[in-house]
Amino acid sequence: MATRAEVAKLAGVSASTVSYALNGDRSIKEETRKRVLKAVAQLNYRPNFAAGALAGGKSKTLALLSPSGEFGIALIALEYINGASAAARDRGYHLVIWPSQESELAEIQTFAESGMISGVILMEIQFKDERVDYLKKAKVPFAMIGRTEKPGKDSYVDRDFIGATELGIDYLDSLGHKKIAFLTTDRAVGVDTRFSSALVEAAKKKKMIAKKIQVVNEASSGRDAFIEFHKKYPDFTAVVSLNDIATLGFISGANEYGVKIPKDLSIVALDTPQNHIEMSWPPLTTVNLPAFEMGAKASNILIDQIEQRENKQNQALLAGELVIRGTTAKARKSI
Repeated sequence: MATRAEVAKLAGVSASTVSYALNGDRSIKEETRKRVLKAVAQLNYRPNFAAGALAGGKSKTLALLSPSGEFGIALIALEYINGASAAARDRGYHLVIWPSQESELAEIQTFAESGMISGVILMEIQFKDERVDYLKKAKVPFAMIGRTEKPGKDSYVDRDFIGATELGIDYLDSLGHKKIAFLTTDRAVGVDTRFSSALVEAAKKKKMIAKKIQVVNEASSGRDAFIEFHKKYPDFTAVVSLNDIATLGFISGANEYGVKIPKDLSIVALDTPQNHIEMSWPPLTTVNLPAFEMGAKASNILIDQIEQRENKQNQALLAGELVIRGTTAKARKSI
């Protein structure tokens, strides 16, 4: 494995100049930087970021705290992570995935104080989130994908729940749907609570009847939700889903019971990643989830904070865009 000294020799510069070219700590001539990068490529050099942090007291590593759950990291979480990682890499940082159990927070503080990590990105934010309180007290820079009940001046990127639900509801209203159900969970995270509240309000403005169906975000639960929906609300013509995997199970249940989508029933999904859209048949109409962009924004907001760059926009909301595919059509006449 090549060393920094070997890169420096090939490029005809000092070892410290190699460091400056790679981490951007100091301004160097563009010609010199290109020469260093060419040497790095020729030697396949891989810098030791941990050693650099110990030597210079300044890390270029971000920790992303994401609970993996019983079944590992969900596809929907991977899009956020990929966005955060890409943005961090573009700015000379590395991103590491870290479990977010409370027992791990002391380790996060220790690594931050030692210079091994320079900041934290939090996911799966609860309204009352002890991790946020802990990081504030520990004075560890952080940004959230999501937000607490009262984020104040804390840095975050979150979904514009009101904007996203209004896009979906307005579209269904334009198709003549007046009786709808919505699938949601009861997790203690802001995304479920905010989505449900925004959807009820948006439906109310359009004088729609909106009924809640409780699900666990699993395919089998989505199928069970369809059976419940089919029995309780035979005259309802549309469903809005707030849960990605449950949506696929719901569509499977409809196919099993001979309910034709979208002729008999329209479906709009508000929180479904691209990977799951491609698994659906017919293809899902969605208010697309800008997860990659949200992850990237979180990284950039955090890095600006770490580097003490002036950033007046340390809070951002993204709604997404309505993408009409194959699961929506004009409302059939009620039974």
